[in-house]
Amino acid sequence: MISLHTPAASRFAMGPLRAVVTATVLAAVLTAAPALAQDEERQLGATNSTELGLVVTSGNSNTTNFNVRNLFAYNWEQADLDWEFGILRASSDDDRFAVGTENDFDVIEPDAEPDNERIYTNLRYLRNINPRFFWYGRLFADRDQPADIDYRFTPSVGAGNTWADREGLKLLTGYGLSYTAEKLTLEGERNFAGYQLFYNLDLQATTSTSVESNLTFDGSLEEGNDFRFDWLNGVGVSISETIALKASVRLVYRNSPALEEIDLENGAGIVIGEVVVPKKKLDTALTTSLVISF
Repeated sequence: MISLHTPAASRFAMGPLRAVVTATVLAAVLTAAPALAQDEERQLGATNSTELGLVVTSGNSNTTNFNVRNLFAYNWEQADLDWEFGILRASSDDDRFAVGTENDFDVIEPDAEPDNERIYTNLRYLRNINPRFFWYGRLFADRDQPADIDYRFTPSVGAGNTWADREGLKLLTGYGLSYTAEKLTLEGERNFAGYQLFYNLDLQATTSTSVESNLTFDGSLEEGNDFRFDWLNGVGVSISETIALKASVRLVYRNSPALEEIDLENGAGIVIGEVVVPKKKLDTALTTSLVISF
């Protein structure tokens, strides 16, 4: 269960990312178009898949990169329950240093400390009013240490349209109202009402290839420039009936990011104080994971 996992901020070049995302969405839409005309029953009952990624190094560099994402779904004739849980964590040790004199010293090996940690959970209940229209209730919660978000809870309710819901293809779009309660590291607690838009696409493109594309857009009703989105695109290739390899790119954007304190240095590189600046707006995570389904 070992795979490459490379979380990063917006330092990734956006050109390649745009190409990957655009290619994924276009492939999904083009493949889905003829499938919309088909009439097949969707799968009922429970399904679960777990994505695992892990990279560990030791020696001159001690690092641990770990991600897990679990997707549970239960489908009834007229309702769906979906629960997603994920952890994205990266830790590394600081450079070792010596204490003492030039002739008598001890080498100190610092312990590895987390420097990137994101935990989130997303629970949604969807009830069909008719085959093409539904209402939903959703609860999203997360903690994003790199973005200086100590916690965030976002319950929401709304409605939407089902464009396809059958074995091999599921496409939903939705819109609703939300309420966000969050605590930022520097600014403290904030509460505000908002709106929410989303789409979900799950497509079995071929017998061995699956495509996932999900976007959730949240905005504040109090401040027009306060909005954020979480956009995930992934392609999986089956190895067997229960095991697959999956590559994903996740973009988490916040137009009004939290604030952080950074050191202020003079021209000689000496720290003379601290200043408060906004965090970066975009965080990007590229992952390659092993997927176990049952």
